[in-house]
Amino acid sequence: MPTEMRLGGVTELAEELGGLVRALVAAAGPIARTQADQMAENIRAALPVVTGTLRASVQIAPITAPGPAAVAAQVAVTAPYAMAVEFGTAHTAPRPVVVPAQRRGRAAFIKAVVDHVRTTGLQVDGA
Repeated sequence: MPTEMRLGGVTELAEELGGLVRALVAAAGPIARTQADQMAENIRAALPVVTGTLRASVQIAPITAPGPAAVAAQVAVTAPYAMAVEFGTAHTAPRPVVVPAQRRGRAAFIKAVVDHVRTTGLQVDGA
């Protein structure tokens, strides 16, 4: 004998969840920009200075988020020799600034988003 189960409110639940995602993405955009600004400032402050070109090349690059529920910001160091400074060459030692700043920036972004979600009364596990 087949068993039948009916669930009510699924459409409403899906609409509520969709609204939650849209609200989170809307809130996360400014958080991402703030974190990118802070990361750019941290990178500029930590880079070695000879002419100032390397520091001046730090910029927040426009980036398209990979999906409708994604937020992205990218900090770029565009001086042609930036990779040689970061990773070193056969003649110079590496002076890592960007990669450590990126790791710290990503962690700060996640923490800021989690903090925002918690202010809405939702629980966040694993963060």
